[in-house]
Amino acid sequence: MSKKYITAGLEPEKVLNSFEDICRIPHGSYHTQMISDWLRDFAVKRNLRHIQDEAGNVIMFKDGTKGHENAEPLMLQGHMDMVLEKNSDNPIDMEKEAITLMIDGDNLKADGTTLGGDDGIAVAMMLALLDSEDIVHPPLECVFTVDEEVGMLGMEALDPSPLRSKRMLNLDSEQEGVFTAGCAGGAEEELTLHVERKPQYGIQLQIEVSGLLGGHSGESIDRGRANADLVLARILYKLYKKVPFYLISINGGSKDNAIPREASALVIFPAGSDRELAAKTIEKHAAFAAAEYQQADPEMRCTCTWMEDRDLAAAAMTKKYTKRVLKLLLSLPNGLMETDQVSRTPQTSLNLGILKTDTDTVTIVFLVRSSINSQKKFLCDRLEIIADAYDAEIRTVSAYPAWEYAHHSEFRDTLAGIYEKKTGKKPVISVTHGGLECGLLAAKMDGLDCLSIGPDMEGIHTPSEKLSISSVRRCWEFLLAALEALA
Repeated sequence: MSKKYITAGLEPEKVLNSFEDICRIPHGSYHTQMISDWLRDFAVKRNLRHIQDEAGNVIMFKDGTKGHENAEPLMLQGHMDMVLEKNSDNPIDMEKEAITLMIDGDNLKADGTTLGGDDGIAVAMMLALLDSEDIVHPPLECVFTVDEEVGMLGMEALDPSPLRSKRMLNLDSEQEGVFTAGCAGGAEEELTLHVERKPQYGIQLQIEVSGLLGGHSGESIDRGRANADLVLARILYKLYKKVPFYLISINGGSKDNAIPREASALVIFPAGSDRELAAKTIEKHAAFAAAEYQQADPEMRCTCTWMEDRDLAAAAMTKKYTKRVLKLLLSLPNGLMETDQVSRTPQTSLNLGILKTDTDTVTIVFLVRSSINSQKKFLCDRLEIIADAYDAEIRTVSAYPAWEYAHHSEFRDTLAGIYEKKTGKKPVISVTHGGLECGLLAAKMDGLDCLSIGPDMEGIHTPSEKLSISSVRRCWEFLLAALEALA
């Protein structure tokens, strides 16, 4: 029985159908074995020379079309993992279940989850090329990496020795007509605070911050959006000063590279505490936060739920550690730190993306970004100093270098000329604050000339993610023109 595609009849049909196939396979970061094996099987069925390494990266090779077998090879590259984010009322298990794809006008989107256009559309375009018989192209080396969204772990593990290309087109950008020619470097920093607990007796209150827009911590870090973890921390700090409590848990965010949209805390007040004063204090300071972010996050909400109308027992953090957790959170830097003085684009930032409570620890995970390596190191040093001041531990989980802009690039100039001839418009040459794998691979392959392109996407790393169908078509048409010119 043949598969049914909601994108049937839409162009480029083979690309969009391949993207649908990808959406049927769970492929979140750290959970990529299934899609890696699926890509390997794709190559086997088409008798394409291929490599699947221990990390799960897949490389497929295809000879140049007739008459172009001896042309200079071209590498195409994208990552197979996606960020798993969903609305809190969505019961889907994204690590095991397929996402539901929908068409909304000119856009593809998912039903209450991230879509995975970042970077499933790159995978889909490469598969459509590899499956074609009538597209003119030079010899192709298609590189599919794993775990890009969690520190570029796949690219870090990749052995480039089988690759011959000296030019690479990365397909992991999100704005049509923008040629990305450099990106920030990054470091994932994990801070762990050990806490002590004691049995407490009183009334429990759950406090939740929700309704925030969130977004990609590179693309959206300069949009002034609120971080749910920090909004919650400031409300709790003010609450503690008015009506002292013991902290049971505080959690928010699940990805270091996504601005947290929701956060929650469970606290316990000693018997006899003033519940009315507690509620009024929360309402007051939640209103302050909502007013401050009314333009960037107009749907911010703070809700409180008394767990039961009676006293209960709980193993809660001691007074000392309740205060330490709250003070630590309010001491930490977050957001845009430095702006490039020439381009007025983000230069250095950090995102408190994950806040998690376990039995005896509170873990805080940051993604630090900068196009200047010394500023990235400075921010990491600041986190280390703050962690030391609060007797917390800190470690660098992963790091990748900045992809520095090359003032001369023959490959970039060639593609810019093709784009202008095809569209009648000059492409915008840009350096992104987001992370791309070009820098890591260029550091491994001396003389590799890289460029990154992609179709229009919005809301990546959030359930509001959208991928423009017409932009995919135009991007695909440009890619075909570029392949023919480079053959």
